[in-house]
Amino acid sequence: MSLEAMETLAAAEDRLKKQKAAAAAAARQAAADAKAQGEAILAEALQKAQEEIAELTRETDESAKTAAKALAQCSEKDREAMKAKAKTKEEEAISFVVERIVNG
Repeated sequence: MSLEAMETLAAAEDRLKKQKAAAAAAARQAAADAKAQGEAILAEALQKAQEEIAELTRETDESAKTAAKALAQCSEKDREAMKAKAKTKEEEAISFVVERIVNG
């Protein structure tokens, strides 16, 4: 093999090593970029999920408060109705007792 052929072969090998190193560096950079992009997407999804949870919690709290108020109003109406009915029964009982006492 001539010296010129050996030099050409060495230059080609050197060029291939440099290309291989450049390709490996590009692959590492691409992997790092992909990882950073994935982490950013994950962080954004987590933030969105936390915001949705906060909104659902707020809506649930408001709904529970509304339901509690409605139940309290209904209970108050029921209490007033029972109180009025008890008052009527009390008056009937008093009339009955007085009538029994008077009529003996």
